[in-house]
Formats: sequence, C-alpha cells, structure tokens
Amino acid sequence: MISNFIKKNFFTLLLVPYAVGTIGILLPLTRALFLGLTPVMLIFSFVLVVVEEGKWTRFNVFALLFIFAGGFFVEFIGVNYGYLFGDYQYGTTLGPKWKGVPLTIAMNWAMLCIASRSLVNLVTQHKALSAFLAAAVVTAYDYLLEPVAIKFSWWWWDEGIIPMLNYICWFGFSFIFQLCFRKVPATTGRGFWMIFVHAIFYWILLLM
Repeated sequence: MISNFIKKNFFTLLLVPYAVGTIGILLPLTRALFLGLTPVMLIFSFVLVVVEEGKWTRFNVFALLFIFAGGFFVEFIGVNYGYLFGDYQYGTTLGPKWKGVPLTIAMNWAMLCIASRSLVNLVTQHKALSAFLAAAVVTAYDYLLEPVAIKFSWWWWDEGIIPMLNYICWFGFSFIFQLCFRKVPATTGRGFWMIFVHAIFYWILLLM
C-alpha cells in the first residue's frame, strides 16, 4: 500500500525532494521553475505528514477539516479586511487562490498543527500544555518563514512591516486549532521532522 511505502521511506521522501528543490532554487537557470513548484511541495509535505502520523479516526478527520476551514477563514478575514494578522496580500507562487487566499495556505495550517503536535508530544502529552507549546512552535515557524516569504513574494505586507498582531494571531489561532486535538491520542510518527527540514530550507533561501 502507498501508506506503507511512505512510512517505510519517510526520511528519503522528505529529504530528497527538498534537497533537489534547494539546489534548483540556488541555480539561476532553474530558479523560476522550482519556485513554481512551491504549491506542489506543500501538498507533498502535507500528504507525508498526514500518512506518517498514523491512524485517522472519524474524529481526527473532522478535526483536520475544521482546522483547514478555520485556517482559510482567518486568512480570508486577514487578506480581505485586515482585521487579523495585519494588512497583507498573497502572490501567485503558492498556487490557485480563492477570495485572495491560496488553498495551500489552509492546508499548511493543518500540516503545521499536526507536525507541531507531533514534536511537542515528545516532551509532554498534557492536553492544554501541549496545545500551548505547539502553538508556540507554529508561531516560531512563522517568524522564521516571514522574511523568506517576503523575499520570494509568497506574500507581502502593505507597508513592508510585519506587525506584532501577526504573531499574536498566529499563536492564538494555533492554540485554538490545537485544542481540536484534545481527544486525539498522542501521535507516534515522525511528522515533526517536517518542521526542521522546512526551517533549514528557509534559512538557505534567506541566505541566497
């Protein structure tokens, strides 16, 4: 089965595409091509994490769908009204958009919630504490991602300044979304490695 193949070859499937992608972006000749593959890599990352994290009961699936919908909704409010996060707009690099929000962004919210929860479960499985720590991980992830995203026009801020409200909202909504997992058993997969691979990838791009 595909799921067994992914679990067996998780690290290879995780590292090789990002290594190739990094080289492709570093080379001026292929940079535009590989930057255009950004939404494909986000979808691929999402599938890897979801499969790796194992059993998905009906409750888990509904929680994941809620996070996907909730992530899209808060981004919709932010992009179109500026009430959340600040005044910002998305570029075209992240794939098809609806109402100004790339669909991959909603998926990214879900992926980050799963991966951060997987990481935090290595430290504690207390529901409230794990939700708090996972939200902090997601917020730190966004802090690292922001300068890279601006550099490659994944999104941009209207005045070129990232407001503190952005990080407050990232933490607050991440915490709420993490509480959706309050009945989900502790994950035993390796999805948290996605966060570290992304972090290395972003730092390399930032130093270009």
